[in-house]
Amino acid sequence: MREFTQFLKSPFYNRNRRVIALYEYLKKHKNNLDDTKFEKEYAFKRLFPKGEKYADWKMRELMSDLSKLIEEYFIVKEAQNNQLEREMLLIKSFEKRQIDDYFFKNAERFNEKIDDLKVKNMAHYLSKLELQHMLYYHRATSKFTDKGSRELLTDIMYNTDMFYSLAKLRYSQEISAWERIRGEHIEGFISKDVIENIPENILSDNLLIYIYQLSNKLFKLKKPVFYHEMKSVILKNVTLFSKKEATDLFTLLINSLRTILSDEEIFKEGFNLYKTGLHHELFMDGDYFMIEHFNNIVSIASGIGEYKWTQDFINQYYTFLPLQKDGKDNIAKLYTAHLNFLRKRYDDVEGLLYTMEFEDVSYGIRHYTLLIRSLYELKKSQVEDKCRAFKVYLHRKNKARFISADRHEGYNNFIKIVELLFNTWGKFKVDSGDIKAKMETMNKIELKNWLDEKIGEI
Repeated sequence: MREFTQFLKSPFYNRNRRVIALYEYLKKHKNNLDDTKFEKEYAFKRLFPKGEKYADWKMRELMSDLSKLIEEYFIVKEAQNNQLEREMLLIKSFEKRQIDDYFFKNAERFNEKIDDLKVKNMAHYLSKLELQHMLYYHRATSKFTDKGSRELLTDIMYNTDMFYSLAKLRYSQEISAWERIRGEHIEGFISKDVIENIPENILSDNLLIYIYQLSNKLFKLKKPVFYHEMKSVILKNVTLFSKKEATDLFTLLINSLRTILSDEEIFKEGFNLYKTGLHHELFMDGDYFMIEHFNNIVSIASGIGEYKWTQDFINQYYTFLPLQKDGKDNIAKLYTAHLNFLRKRYDDVEGLLYTMEFEDVSYGIRHYTLLIRSLYELKKSQVEDKCRAFKVYLHRKNKARFISADRHEGYNNFIKIVELLFNTWGKFKVDSGDIKAKMETMNKIELKNWLDEKIGEI
């Protein structure tokens, strides 16, 4: 706020003293947002000459001017903090003003700086392409007689291929996850065969492309050797990557586990990967802890019995979760309930979750399944009501395509078996053999291990 104050008072950006006055007024009262001082009519009296009649358009115009200056400040800060964009803007400014000596000198320096990087990502290749495009079409470049123009064309094609290869490999992982979770197929214009046959010279030129190609082979061939090589390369070079790139690569490793490991092995390996990632301060997006990783860490750590570690993790990081409808405190309660369930403290689960409702489908499903199982363990008749409510919730989320058809079927079948188990308490006599036979007719059942355990107890 101090820096923005300096920005606002700079005559280069703003000459309207009343905009500064509005900002100072808002800053002064920022801790009392619900106060009458934040009504436009009240503020008008403090900003305009005494006795002047209130005019809404004047206040709206003043507010609009301040908003635009805030946006301008964000743009300036982004240019300052992003070295690639900053240098590219400078080169463009020289080209536009026809200051050719500085244009070519800075373009060459920028080109060398990117070439010297040990790891280049998609943004670097895009910057190279933009720069080479400007150089090739520059008025001083002779396209058909200059030897340099031929080299430029070669570089343009090389960087196009590198960007394309990296982008296709990287986004193919996202597409695979999308198809697995949402059940929707996403097809590109170019076949997967092209990606699977990227030339060795391209793979050896870029560490990221090599890693994503290993991942591609792992998903296709299901051989552990590709996972171990990928893990080795990532851990060995983790400090070379930006935090964001390193987080993406750890995500790739974690998403790969199901391809080659059993459930028990997945939890142990995943826990070790997450501990290593946290040591390197990964899984943050700006000031926020990435929600999908928060969910995974809690599930994996608690799944191998690391209850105290998990509770400490929740307490340490839940305040860094992004703002959302379901609320940080409610999410922390949900995961504390998850730990209580694993510790067989079913009364505590009911106390935390009974009156809650979650909009996000991942939280909603966890909420209902924890609550239904806890009520069942407590032999409470409310199991029926919560099963009906869960069925309605699943139907609504499936209709809105927030849950795949497979998962919808699996959780609906979970509900059916719970209802049969509930009937064994004496309302209707249902034989455990009949329940098992019913389960055998079902293609997909979620939480099957717990259901098998409850059948075994009958």
